[in-house]
Amino acid sequence: MTTRLTFALCLCLIFGLSTTSVWAQKSKEDDAPKRPKIARQGDDYYQGKEYTKAILLYRKAYSKVKSRSDKAEISYRLGESYRYTAQYKAAEAQFRRAIKSGFTQPEAYLGVAEMLKYQGDYAGALIAFEDMAKVHPSDPRAQQGILSSKAAVAWNLAVTRFQVGPITDLNTKSQEYGLAFDGRQGEYEELLFTSTREGGIGKKKDGWNNEQFSDIYSSKRLNSDGTLRGGKKSPKGNSGKPDPTAAKAQKFTAAELLPEVINTIDQEGSPSFDGKRRNLYFTRCMDVKRAQLGCAIYVTRRAGQTWQEATPVVLTADSSRSVGHPSVNEDETLLYFAGDLDGSIGGKDLWVASYDKRRRTWANPVNLGAMVNSKGDDLFPFIHDDGFLYFASDGLPGMGGFDLFRVPVGVDGLPTGEPENLKAPINSSGDDFNLILRPGGLRDGYFVSNRAGGTGGDDIWSLFEVPLKYGLRGTLKSIKDQLPLPNASVKISGSDGFSATVMTDKLGKFELSDPKLVAEVTYEYSFEKKKFLNSGAGSNTVNLGLDKFVFNEIENAFRYTMEVTATMAPIEYPVLLPNLFFALAKWDLNDESRSSLDTVYTTLVRNPTIVIELRSHTDYRDADDKNILLSQRRADTCVNYLISKGIDPGRLVSVGMGESQPFEMTAAYKGKGSSVFPAGTVLSESNIKKMQAQQQELANDLNRRTDFKVIREDFAPPVDSSELAEQIAESAKEEVAKLVKGEFYTVGEKETFATVCRAANITITDLRRINGGLRGVSLVPGMVLKTTAKGDYAEFDASHRQVALGETLKSMASALKMKEKELKELNPEWNKVEPPVGTYVRTK
Repeated sequence: MTTRLTFALCLCLIFGLSTTSVWAQKSKEDDAPKRPKIARQGDDYYQGKEYTKAILLYRKAYSKVKSRSDKAEISYRLGESYRYTAQYKAAEAQFRRAIKSGFTQPEAYLGVAEMLKYQGDYAGALIAFEDMAKVHPSDPRAQQGILSSKAAVAWNLAVTRFQVGPITDLNTKSQEYGLAFDGRQGEYEELLFTSTREGGIGKKKDGWNNEQFSDIYSSKRLNSDGTLRGGKKSPKGNSGKPDPTAAKAQKFTAAELLPEVINTIDQEGSPSFDGKRRNLYFTRCMDVKRAQLGCAIYVTRRAGQTWQEATPVVLTADSSRSVGHPSVNEDETLLYFAGDLDGSIGGKDLWVASYDKRRRTWANPVNLGAMVNSKGDDLFPFIHDDGFLYFASDGLPGMGGFDLFRVPVGVDGLPTGEPENLKAPINSSGDDFNLILRPGGLRDGYFVSNRAGGTGGDDIWSLFEVPLKYGLRGTLKSIKDQLPLPNASVKISGSDGFSATVMTDKLGKFELSDPKLVAEVTYEYSFEKKKFLNSGAGSNTVNLGLDKFVFNEIENAFRYTMEVTATMAPIEYPVLLPNLFFALAKWDLNDESRSSLDTVYTTLVRNPTIVIELRSHTDYRDADDKNILLSQRRADTCVNYLISKGIDPGRLVSVGMGESQPFEMTAAYKGKGSSVFPAGTVLSESNIKKMQAQQQELANDLNRRTDFKVIREDFAPPVDSSELAEQIAESAKEEVAKLVKGEFYTVGEKETFATVCRAANITITDLRRINGGLRGVSLVPGMVLKTTAKGDYAEFDASHRQVALGETLKSMASALKMKEKELKELNPEWNKVEPPVGTYVRTK
């Protein structure tokens, strides 16, 4: 920040900057005549915050002064002057020279460290803060600087979704800042901004940086082909789809000065509109000789293509105090601003004032408190529809200079939580401030920065949160031979209600990219193909870090693709149950065997018309008849388990195979023993007896197996009409039970529909829908409104009636076929006056 309007909010010697306090203790006035004239001239310009001129004089004065303390003082003030004119490397050198000359105040050590941070040298800054801590161990700024330097390194290394880029069409070698959206209500393609460029209204120059006084300009955004961007309004409270090129290459029309009713020969900047884009608030700093006037906030009203005369917004009776950087909320009931009013915690604090509609004035401002305001300067508030106040601070831990923060605020406008640093790349080692956003949260907007990569000084930058996109792809194969399955149906359903169907291609592959695939959802896949058993799989987008995504340059999006591999079993193919093995001469199930049978249960659920033959096999040991009996018992055990889980017994046939069908190793089989026996090996008695003892035991284990085979596909369960009726009745009861009991909200003093919606967490559309449309309704204190969008108000509605436009107690009594006296007795509060439109009156 290198302009007086931006940084100090004044043209006069109103704000005492941190540097003046250092030398106020030394009271140089008594020995000022002893100093060379050129040094005293430098002092005058320095105290007047005309740093460009102070630098020229101090550089010449350094060789003129004799004492070591004077050289230290001039070096320090040169460092401060270079700092305020954004010459950070030169500032660092002067602070170091001041320390070397014997300057012992902590501000010089702080200056070295902060200038290193400004240059992005966080390692060097960390060392400088540690040096400061050694010399001034009681100064908390040293430890804060150590922590913030370490944090800045981590923030710069972190992967982020945000992109930033300079708006070259609007930036110049001068200063550009003070942003606001202009245009019709609901549109965000036109910008107001402040600039010190040549061609403004006045000819005065600011001694701070030797640039023109600032004025307010406007510009419209263009499409890539040079045409103006569309005029469709965004839905209220929603910006629609963010533009993928938002932080890449934005084009704007040539800047146009706002009319002279707003811009004058003085300094103007930092505009802010109300929600309807009618009233424009802005900062004006007047330059009046021999008058100590602070900056003030003014307001003007748009009248067609013209503007009404701007009038000051009275926020303090002391005209020497400075206020500026206004930000007004949507319904113009709260005004945030920066100022140096009595009660400030630091240099410039953030304040909020509420509008008194009866008196048509702004109430006394309230300081946002130590939760937000720091010992430094806190500037450029921006109140947004996402419930956050965004602002800039150089007193809170940050990456260098001014950083951007946000803090949640309540209905009263005051903070309800701790400030959050917006981190890199929104913040940098330079000054970052004056953030404005389109509706929808921290996704798409503009801010100001003097970081490297701009055109010069303070520049306008765009901000864009790169979207996250999701897709899925998979491969479907036959479990029999691992060959791909083409033309299979893949039904996808999400836990959020998403549903889609795709088909596998000739290679058994399928994929889907759909904007309705979103985060924090579990997806289930159902595979169907003729002559194959239906099967399933699953995936999810739950708790995914950004490291799981791949950046797609063409889409300008981070994409995460769910990978799915699945198999289907041919109807005629016996499906081996993995991990379902029995001990020698045993038929009871262990936990592992039950888990294996659970997969059969799932298959039966997915294929409700199949009837299976569940077959149990034994090894060759013992007599054939005993093996048949043993295998039958094992098969019966498996069937009984499935019946216990709810499978209809008519769908299950248990068969004891004994040793009649030895296991045959296939190329597709990857289970137990696949690494020992080659494909094609038949584990018959004769073959097993040729093996070594260890392999014989393994082969016998494999023969003691269980599989199933589909024998029919036409199962139809019998329908129990009485049971069906009970299910229908129970389902109806459950639906009624799902209804949430409706809640109510009592309107307080000075409340609007916006504050009611915000407090009750309901949209204005739903509020109107459940309250009879609210046609002609004006809110009055004590009025009761329904506020649960899908609430159950049946009991309330049975005993209440809402007053419609034009209705009286008499007309309502007539419509209800009751006496007016009876209705008044039920509603004694309305005996003397008629109830307002929208009020609910008791009828029972």
